[in-house]
Amino acid sequence: MLLTYFRNLNPLFILFITLLLVGCDREEIQNPSENHDKLQPYVHNSYYWQINGVPTLLIGASDYHNIFQRPDLVEHLDLLHSAGGNYVRNTMASREILPGHRDLWPFKIVEETGDSLIFIYDLNQWNDEYWERFDTMLKETAKRDMIVEVEIWERHDFYRTRDQAGWVRHPYNPDNNINYDQNEAGLPVGEYPGPGEDIYNPPSHPFFRSIPAMENNTVLLSYQQAFVDKILSYAFNYDHVMYNMNNETQESNLWGEYWGAYIQEKADERGIRIFMTDMQDAHDVTDETVARMMDSELFTFVDISQNNFQKGDLHWERIQYIRNYLSPNPKPITNIKVYGTDHENLDPEFWGSARDGKERFWRNILGGTSSARFHRPPWGIGLSEDALAHVKSMVMFAERMDVFSALPAQNLLENREAGSAWLLANPGVQYAVYFPAGGSVELVTGETAGAAVTWLNIAQSVWQEGEITLQNRRVQLNTPGDGHWIALVEISD
Repeated sequence: MLLTYFRNLNPLFILFITLLLVGCDREEIQNPSENHDKLQPYVHNSYYWQINGVPTLLIGASDYHNIFQRPDLVEHLDLLHSAGGNYVRNTMASREILPGHRDLWPFKIVEETGDSLIFIYDLNQWNDEYWERFDTMLKETAKRDMIVEVEIWERHDFYRTRDQAGWVRHPYNPDNNINYDQNEAGLPVGEYPGPGEDIYNPPSHPFFRSIPAMENNTVLLSYQQAFVDKILSYAFNYDHVMYNMNNETQESNLWGEYWGAYIQEKADERGIRIFMTDMQDAHDVTDETVARMMDSELFTFVDISQNNFQKGDLHWERIQYIRNYLSPNPKPITNIKVYGTDHENLDPEFWGSARDGKERFWRNILGGTSSARFHRPPWGIGLSEDALAHVKSMVMFAERMDVFSALPAQNLLENREAGSAWLLANPGVQYAVYFPAGGSVELVTGETAGAAVTWLNIAQSVWQEGEITLQNRRVQLNTPGDGHWIALVEISD
């Protein structure tokens, strides 16, 4: 593929390279810790990633947030891999209960309480099976050349009772360990938040205020550091791991910045290069908490998953806001969670419908971000048949379209109805127009030469030839049918 990198719409060079979603053979890596240049920002366009020197989109879907805990891990990874997916999320969480299976906590149980979900732990002793699950996940994703994002702190496990998690059941709760009492740790006992408090907008948890810049709780901080050190003792042995300090945090930026600096120091000691972000919970990504995260030199990529609560043109516009904000110093922009569901118990106005989720998936990529992953049910469509079709189609699209040389270019669409089409363009070479529900639009190519169009039927993962008319430097595009389509317009020499 002919890659022409545009910065400020001025071509700097031409590079011949074949776009493949591949990675290196794990058996050829004698010491993974010595090969941490496998994943890094693409050297010619650092809004994106490269793997082994090849620019690569990160595309995924899964049914679990803490995938390392799942009994069907291998089958799940194989299913994603069969569609060409290469991107999974792993929170260090201990929440889910399935028939015949329960998530483990990282610490050793030393006493039972009579409640099947509440135990007494020793925070100085590890639960070996928990960590074996984590290492197995790292090995299995590496075998399949998948990139895994490890999220260090999962705030939802520390608040309301939810499945087997919640503060009342958490090992760090002073009632549930032999290592400290309530006064020594400066932590509450029992349920948190308490009765009558808003469980959906809980008060800041003191667990997330232990760092020196806040409450300087050295007793608690020592156990938190030990937990992070244990994660890194496994993850640093692999070259396909990205690090996220928090899942949709509502805590102070200081918390994530402390752990970013802590992990970076450990990486420096090891002599390896790592990539980190800190996912803020602001659904409006123009929020100052997101800006502070983007400005931080610690965080080398920017996750905007919470933008995936937005719909239509606003969703697209916020992506462009992030790209423009980062333009003086571009970083990869990621979406580890794409929301959207038809679940009967979830409000589609808040979460978005399953159709909204699919639109967001495609707008993220055509809008110029480096990744998209369908969120787990019930909040997303997970690794459903629909999701697999969209993942497969996205991989097919990336094989044909030079995404990494292109720019979002809505200004080149005319006679467009709101929310009907979005454009990624390498002007004079390739144009990709996404239609979420069929329709038509005029594409301004500015060319007098010939043009050809190929249509990607996204639901069927099939390319089909189309006919095109080029008049007045414009191409009229009419989708072959309803549903999700990509028009790939290529200009002949």
